[in-house]
Amino acid sequence: MSGSTVYYVAQSLDGFIADRDEALDWLLAFGFDDFQQQYDAFIGGVGAIVMGAGTLRWLAAEGEPWGYTGTPTWVVSSSESLPAIVGASYERVADPVAAVTAARAAAAGRDVWVVGGGGLAGSLVDAGLLDRLHLTVMPVTIGAGTRVLPHAAASIPWQLESAQPIGSAGAVELRYRVRSS
Repeated sequence: MSGSTVYYVAQSLDGFIADRDEALDWLLAFGFDDFQQQYDAFIGGVGAIVMGAGTLRWLAAEGEPWGYTGTPTWVVSSSESLPAIVGASYERVADPVAAVTAARAAAAGRDVWVVGGGGLAGSLVDAGLLDRLHLTVMPVTIGAGTRVLPHAAASIPWQLESAQPIGSAGAVELRYRVRSS
C-alpha cells in the first residue's frame, strides 16, 4: 500500500523508543547489519518525511549526518530555534497536521515517514493521520523512557499485516495498518 503515513520505529520489548535519558544506546548496541535490508526496502518507498524536533536535536547532538538528502522534510516544532546539521534541508512547522498535509502532497503517492517522536506519532494517531505502524521490537527491556505512542488518546484498532524475525539477535518486525471499519 503506497501513499501511507507510516511510523517506522524500533522499540524495546516493554514499549520504549528511548531510555529515561532520551538515549538510544540500548538500540545502537544491536548494530545495523541485520536491519539494513528492511530499512533499504522501506526507505525506497518514502517520498517525504515528517520528523519530531526531538529527533532532529538528537541527530545534531550525536553528530549524525543528514541521511535524508533529496527527500522533502518537515520538522514539527513550536520553537523557532532548531539545530543546524550539515547538509540538512527541512521546513519547520508548528502544526503536525499541516506537516503531514504538505508531506503527503510532496510525496506524490509514495509513503510519508514519521521519523522518531512518539509524541508526534501519537498526535497523528489522534488526528486520524497515521495509516501504518512498522515496529521493530528489539529483545531488550529498558524499564523507563519515551513510549512508542505516549500521548495517543484515540483508541484505534490495528490490523496485523506481517510479522517477521530479523537477524540472529531475536528482533521482530511487526507491520500494522489501521483497521477499516
